[in-house]
Amino acid sequence: MLFTGHRGGGKTTELRKLETKLQAEYFIIYFMADEELDINDARYTDLYLVIIKQVEDQLRRKNISLDQRLLKSFEDWFKEITKEEERTVESSVRVEAGGQLGNESPIPFLAKLWVKLLGQIKGSDKNKKIIRETLEKDISRLKADINALLRDGAKKLREKYPEYKGILIIVDNLDRVPPNVGEHLFFDYAAQLQELDCNIIYTVPISVVYSPKNVGNAFDQNPHILPMVNIYKFDRQKIDLEYNDRYLKAMTEIIAKRVNPDILFESEQDLLEIAKASGGHVRQLMRIMRTACYTAGSRGHSKINSDDVDYAINQEQFSFERVIPNEHYEILAEVCLSKNLENKETAQDVLYNTSVLEYNGINRWNYVNPVIKRSDLFQEALKSL
Repeated sequence: MLFTGHRGGGKTTELRKLETKLQAEYFIIYFMADEELDINDARYTDLYLVIIKQVEDQLRRKNISLDQRLLKSFEDWFKEITKEEERTVESSVRVEAGGQLGNESPIPFLAKLWVKLLGQIKGSDKNKKIIRETLEKDISRLKADINALLRDGAKKLREKYPEYKGILIIVDNLDRVPPNVGEHLFFDYAAQLQELDCNIIYTVPISVVYSPKNVGNAFDQNPHILPMVNIYKFDRQKIDLEYNDRYLKAMTEIIAKRVNPDILFESEQDLLEIAKASGGHVRQLMRIMRTACYTAGSRGHSKINSDDVDYAINQEQFSFERVIPNEHYEILAEVCLSKNLENKETAQDVLYNTSVLEYNGINRWNYVNPVIKRSDLFQEALKSL
């Protein structure tokens, strides 16, 4: 299954809720891709290694040992293609592992080798290329051995814990890969990501959904999309949309769960301005709120006032202005007018950096991040259109 949405929109929260909901039915292995991989240069072979490493490690922590004949066969093949042996792995694995292997003993050679290889992939371009080329020479063997271990692990898991239906792997933060890496993983090697014998949820960059290649053709089902909180009244004919008071208030309640707005703000309107500037993007809401707190504190204010809020929103605007190429402003202005993002080459970039946000429900539409609308460059592009 593919799960997508804008970065900072709440995907991790939803996945953690799902983990809690399903933990009585599935043996869940949850990991953050950016902690295991070089997400700026991730390949499907890297994911294969991370997944089997995580499965072996988590099952071992449950005192479930994978079939020794399968492990030995896999180990012998790895030794042959990587030219690694117990001595060379043992001398470096403790440094590479960084505590990842846990305190269990004994730790299988393969577990140590996987940690070493993944450490080298993250840390060295030369080693990365060699390891990937070596694995890809016999990728069918790598996939077959991993699947044999996955099936054996699921079988032994159900024998020990009959309540489990199987293994569910949740790969979070894989949506942080840049568009070119997303293309590699979810189009060029979509088949390989689907050929592992277990249930897997991959987080996907929202830019992938906008690729003209159509990710629905590469996978058995369309991605599940977590949209922005829609704080607007949708009207394709209006440039500046009116606000939906109910959902705008919902955004302020996210802040109210963490602080007391009556104590913190001079007026309710200041809190509403932060919610409006968020565009329904939860992480952006938190960033602006945090900056407003810092600003008020540094200015010696007993409460956050309108000047503090305006300064915080300006800082968010300036952050976008530093990264948005000038040629993007015409595209952003077009989105503001049409409420639609065309599948151009730049579409993936403006989604990746959240300068354009997606909303869906009864309608699916796009709108420009509200802090960008404050920019002179954007206003000039809008006026010219």
